[in-house]
Amino acid sequence: MRFLRRGESESSSAQVAEDASETCECVLLVPHWDSPENMGIEDKASSYRCNTCGESFTREEEEILRGTEADRIRRGLQERPNIHARYPVTWNLADGREVQLHRLTRSNRGAFLQFARALPHDDLLFLREDISSSAVVDGLVRNVEEGVDFALVAESGGRVVGYGSLHGEPMRWTRNVGEVRVIVDSDFRGSGLGGRLVRDVIDAAPNFGSRKITAQMTVDQGGARAAFERLGFKEEATLHGWVTDRRGLPRDLLIMALDLSG
Repeated sequence: MRFLRRGESESSSAQVAEDASETCECVLLVPHWDSPENMGIEDKASSYRCNTCGESFTREEEEILRGTEADRIRRGLQERPNIHARYPVTWNLADGREVQLHRLTRSNRGAFLQFARALPHDDLLFLREDISSSAVVDGLVRNVEEGVDFALVAESGGRVVGYGSLHGEPMRWTRNVGEVRVIVDSDFRGSGLGGRLVRDVIDAAPNFGSRKITAQMTVDQGGARAAFERLGFKEEATLHGWVTDRRGLPRDLLIMALDLSG
């Protein structure tokens, strides 16, 4: 989509727009701010620039483009391959135990909540959402059904023992970045289950438009960091004092990322 610039006629602009559409769809718009005090607040951006071709847009034009892109994303969600068709799948752990991977649905919602509510408080602390909340899980199930998010549960012995998911913000300028979240029952840690869940999320990510995947943890979660490093993730940033533990003490947050674009 291209807008008329001052001095352009509709006929001349139509040809330019047609030529431009062949090279850039202007779907990755980066906000810019005139006032330093508004820096980083997207709602107060003064203009937007395409990160691919460099064309600039006003806030009003960006809103139109965002609506057009939202329609394109929804169509893409409907048209992409059914990645859920591969599930359920059975997988044997290194210790010989067997687990089944299922997508999160209404039918296993109750078992998932039971798993989440049995987790230690510290395990839940660093998840962006409280998965022990019925309302949060209902929203997650709805997003999975609508093709917005991707979420798997691992079951063994009739109970959920692990969870892995991919989350993004498809209507925002970070829509090419997805966040992986994974958590495993303490009895299954070190079994390779967490790595399997992350690998399945990585495999699914391109179908959701993610070109980069991030993972968040505290800097002292050495086991989690090592596991993600083995999968190719690298340190992206450390945010000092960014999270608070249950004792009210600040903790540093580590953000790791995996670039899928090669």
